[in-house]
Amino acid sequence: MRNIKDQSNVVGLRIKNIRNLNNLSQDRFGKKIGLSGKTISSYETGRCIPPLYVLKDISHVYDVPLMVVKEEKKHALSEKIVHIQSLLQEINSAISGSV
Repeated sequence: MRNIKDQSNVVGLRIKNIRNLNNLSQDRFGKKIGLSGKTISSYETGRCIPPLYVLKDISHVYDVPLMVVKEEKKHALSEKIVHIQSLLQEINSAISGSV
């Protein structure tokens, strides 16, 4: 499991890559989503982790996925979702049967 510092570095690098792909300074990148260049710098260097609404704004404004999941993790997540859905059906059945 990654620690918070590793996660902030991954997010920061992703933001920096998006900014560089759009050939924007930190200031111009930030202004498009209502933030300062200093704030973008703190995200890119991992000093701060952006809140979810900032990641959603970046995703929307720059038309990039909010998160990228590796193929092997997609399969594992799919299996977990199927398992959770099965458990929910069992719970619903138990509730319906007791009413």
